[in-house]
Order: sequence, then C-alpha cells, then structure tokens
Amino acid sequence: MTKILAIISTHGNELLGPNVLVYMLSKRSKLLEDIEFIIANPRAYAKNVRYTESDLNRIYGLGLDTYEGRRAKIIEERIRILKPELVLDFHTTTAEQPDILITADRNNEVVQRFINASAVKDILVVEPLNDITTVAPNFVAYEVPNSHLNDDLYKQICTDIERYLDGKMIDQGRTFYKMVGKILPEEEKNMAGLENFVYNDELQAIPAFLGEEAYKQDGTYAGFKLERLI
Repeated sequence: MTKILAIISTHGNELLGPNVLVYMLSKRSKLLEDIEFIIANPRAYAKNVRYTESDLNRIYGLGLDTYEGRRAKIIEERIRILKPELVLDFHTTTAEQPDILITADRNNEVVQRFINASAVKDILVVEPLNDITTVAPNFVAYEVPNSHLNDDLYKQICTDIERYLDGKMIDQGRTFYKMVGKILPEEEKNMAGLENFVYNDELQAIPAFLGEEAYKQDGTYAGFKLERLI
C-alpha cells in the first residue's frame, strides 16, 4: 500500500519537491518504499514556469480543457486509485518568511499526526479553493522560501516523514493561522514596517507572502492577512 502520495512541481518553477526526490534518491532512502511521487505539471517544470495555460492549484474539480486542467484530472484519478493515507504537496515562495505547513483541515486525524511529527512550527489553515485540498482531504503542503532550499531542509523533511510513518511526534509549540483577507499593493507601499509573520498594528493583521513574485505579476494583491487561531 502506498502510504503517501507526494505531488511535486504543481508549479513548474518551484523546486522543493524535485529537490526532495533527488535527495531521497541520492541517499537511497528507505522512505521511497512508502511514497509514490507524481510530477504534477511536467510541461511547466520543463519550461521552468509557474504554469503554461492555467494555475494547476486553482482548477481542481473545474474540468477545464487546458493542459493543467487535464493534469488535474490525472492527479485526481491517481488519488482515487491509490487511496493514499496522506497526500503531500511541495511549494516554494520568493517571499522571506518562516517555513510553514498548509492544510485545509487541522482536525483531520491523519493531518494532525503529520503536523505533530513535523519540526515546522507554523501552520496555515486554508479554505479549499479548487486547489488540491478540494480532492484530497488528508492533505498537507510544505511552503518554504527559495532561500531555505538546502540539504538540511531536505533532511528535515525526510525526518518529518519518517517520524509520521513511525507514529512518533515532536513535543513543541505550534502556531496555527488562517487567512482573513488580501494585502493590496497600495497597502504594502503605504504601510511602514510590514514584516511577514509579525503582527502589524496599522494592518491589524499578520502579513504573509509579501515579496511573492507571482503576486507582483498578478498585480491585484501583494500578500495575505492572517490571524492566529486558538
């Protein structure tokens, strides 16, 4: 039984997933027995772009007839056939901020077990938005800055996965967040002292993902406002 389905290259220019796979292969990791990797967006990866026709992480369940829409259907079918215990996704950001985990259901038993096994202390709880959480309830994603990509991180992720598979956990403090809105470009420009994951009195929220290049290219928002969950 495949315990974990690891989805890599959802966005073709984000290298965390491919790098973790290469690291596992180079170490001949025993984790490969329990994990199946799927390259979500091979065409975007080959071109080193976020996506080619539509954002794969925003079209699950929509049935779009685009390259990414067809890839979404393939991934959905793979999840249906495999019935993995856990689906892991891997993302990077150009924003400077802490490493975080992302999930849609912090109360899901499988999700709780993985969070408790991980050394990552900050967890963002999101609402499904035609992303992979729409079709994979037992889901956790890593989101890390590009500047954090190194062998120490890949080793930590492997250790997280190993602890999860062994039913072990880390006794540490964790902070959960939820999104409460978007930060507009003019807000980022006019507010002094905005720092990711540090509460800002003027914003009356915790900024996140400021500095993400994909959002700058979009132009309609600069980042997200977060608040802590109890």
